[in-house]
Amino acid sequence: MSLRFFIITILILSTASAFAQQADSAYIGSYPQKLWMTGYASTNTLQLENNNTTFSPNYPINAGIGLGIRNTMVNFLLGHSIVPLKGNKYGKTKAIDLQVHSYGRHYLIDLYYQKYRGFFHEDENVLRLYPGLSVRQVGAEGTYIFNGNKYSAKAAFEQSEKQNLSAGSFLLGGGAYWHRLVPDAEQELFHGEPFNNMQLGVNAGYAYSWVVDRQWLVTGMATTGANFGNETERLKKGRFKLYPTVMARASSVYHKDDWSVAFSMLINNKTTYAPTGDSFNLMALNMQLSYVRQLNHIFKKKG
Repeated sequence: MSLRFFIITILILSTASAFAQQADSAYIGSYPQKLWMTGYASTNTLQLENNNTTFSPNYPINAGIGLGIRNTMVNFLLGHSIVPLKGNKYGKTKAIDLQVHSYGRHYLIDLYYQKYRGFFHEDENVLRLYPGLSVRQVGAEGTYIFNGNKYSAKAAFEQSEKQNLSAGSFLLGGGAYWHRLVPDAEQELFHGEPFNNMQLGVNAGYAYSWVVDRQWLVTGMATTGANFGNETERLKKGRFKLYPTVMARASSVYHKDDWSVAFSMLINNKTTYAPTGDSFNLMALNMQLSYVRQLNHIFKKKG
């Protein structure tokens, strides 16, 4: 797999909004340090399922660094792929995976552009390669956190705050999505032509953070909903279909006064239909292990 350089997270927050949204200090605490730095290792993948057959890319392990400065609009992560997760016999995957996950006081924003070409299928020790199979999806999702004054998504998924007491919140959101699937021309697969699919939808769910003790925090978040859309040529004729959606996040955080270690996972599941009537399930999966250090200065001052 060729190396890829991608931006995972860029947060740009409104200063006025940040001052207007106050947290309940009994539930949410802040770090006294001015900034935080992080190092992480992660994997991203986009799997395709059709007729109970799963097609997987030979996705890489990534590593990166990040920086955030409190009370400013600076907060970003930069990553680079290291090595494919599986050996050469599983084929080569060319991938572009750009993701933005913004965690605010009362909102979540998820933006992504994912393009994967080159998949494999393994069943009963039989390995088949599909180097021409290509899947692309572009999406934007926004989620409102009703109890954001007590429940901190930043503490769970960014480690820029502390969750002092256990809390949960109902969630309400929506999004827009565009998908394109190109079958492998050299394989008898899907029996169709390339197609585009567009969707709009709404979702709802719940999030909860459990403060196990002074150091451990465990969080789960899930939303489910429905999208309306269709293959683009049928949309032009006013034909719509209903698509189920599911998204889940989870994290486990161990934190001290000036550092933390966290494992987080995000699963985003969607369904599309081809003009032939075939259904395709797209599952985007991200797993990340990160270390975050709270600092007052990036470099120590002399004397």
